[in-house]
Amino acid sequence: MSAHHLKLGAAIGALITLGLPAATFGQASTIVSEREPIVVYDESELNPARPGYAWEGASLLQDVRVIDGRGGAPAEGQDVLLADGRIHAIGPSGTLDVPADVRVLEGTGLTAMPGLIDAHMHLQGGWRGGNDNGPRPLTLKWDLLALLYAGVTHAYDIGNIPDRAADARDILAAGGWMGPDLTIAGTYFETAPVGAVGSNTLLPVPDATYIGAQLDSMKSVYGVEMVKCHSGISSQVLRVLVAAAHARQMRVVCDLWHNNGNPWIARQTHLDGYAHNTFMAKAPTAEDARLLAAEGTFVIATTVLMDTFSGARLAQEGIDYTRGNPLIRNVQPPHYLEAHDRGGLVASLERYAAITEAILGDVVSPDEARAQAVAWNKIMVDNGVLVGLGTDATYPSVWFGESMHREMEIWVNESGIAPLRTIQAATWDNARILKIDDRTGSIRPGLEGDLLVVEGNPAENISDTRNIRYVFTNGKLVDRESLTRQWRF
Repeated sequence: MSAHHLKLGAAIGALITLGLPAATFGQASTIVSEREPIVVYDESELNPARPGYAWEGASLLQDVRVIDGRGGAPAEGQDVLLADGRIHAIGPSGTLDVPADVRVLEGTGLTAMPGLIDAHMHLQGGWRGGNDNGPRPLTLKWDLLALLYAGVTHAYDIGNIPDRAADARDILAAGGWMGPDLTIAGTYFETAPVGAVGSNTLLPVPDATYIGAQLDSMKSVYGVEMVKCHSGISSQVLRVLVAAAHARQMRVVCDLWHNNGNPWIARQTHLDGYAHNTFMAKAPTAEDARLLAAEGTFVIATTVLMDTFSGARLAQEGIDYTRGNPLIRNVQPPHYLEAHDRGGLVASLERYAAITEAILGDVVSPDEARAQAVAWNKIMVDNGVLVGLGTDATYPSVWFGESMHREMEIWVNESGIAPLRTIQAATWDNARILKIDDRTGSIRPGLEGDLLVVEGNPAENISDTRNIRYVFTNGKLVDRESLTRQWRF
């Protein structure tokens, strides 16, 4: 079977790696390793430019509409000055003092909003790891570029091989790679191995000394401030883990599968938040939401994940939905897309049916689970739960970057949540969950210059967030074109 006819799961593993023998260019070619095929592209198919910035000095967005991310009504006719990496000033157009060397960007018809924050994703491979989703060195760089291209300026890697995630975060911070700023969770804390080799820390018994030592390692070696618990961890072990984490000024976010959103476990263990709004074996209620709100437990919504597990997006938009979608087509390698379009998505749905079967069994179908998650979003928002947005990329057809826009559209068009409230969840509320709201997540003077500037008005039409004109990260204007077609050695 050629690389262009691979099933999606294999196609996501069919990635470029370092140290390959020379390939003959002229067309995309395939090198077959002992594990899986590796696709190499002709240089003419790649972007000749390196990923970079269009401008790194002071910038003035002139006469632009501003959505602050904190739920306030859009402010018309504003100037936004970015200088020294930060939002320097905001005010009515023509009223700001600006540096002589400022770059002026006309904002008429545009909306400036905070850069998006993906509060649930896994760089390079997801939780199944190994060859399953292709954790090879350069694929991680594609993920980062795809996020930034879509206006995601900060992301939370919520469980991974710690060295991989920490290296990515530190290389980005040092300016060696382009991409969003990263927060990382490090390893998965669990009582049985579920993820990739190297991504688990097993906690077999509720031993506070042992658990504390593992937390110390995550904090001192990798700089982790919020760790991830997973799968079948017992309430007894989780209670000790949370207490030990809190004693170290660390927090705990959990994916408890069918127990996600369970307010009684939250109250018993004092975990800080749930990593999903999905997979619950019991339909959550307004009373559940009120109990979570009273406990101060946050939830990260990954409704878009159920588009894969239920096949909903395929049913709604058809297999060709990636065509004409620049947030996918401009940054995803063609062999991914061809595999997807030629039936790989359907094959992957069959493959991942085993996951939903393991989690939900015959209790609830994937369609019912998706509908339940859609309804739960509105219930939580209406009852005061702190809810953020994430995607759980890299599952097949959960696209880095693009899926944040899809998640927001589901919130507005299916959950019935107002666009401004949805934008708040994707920006400021996510920043609050990650404890970075003193740095980013809203448009206020003094915060980092992380902005998404789009054509149209997302406060009226949430899909306008896709009409990206500019992305700023740390005050620098991203050259978005330079982020495209970068699937090279």
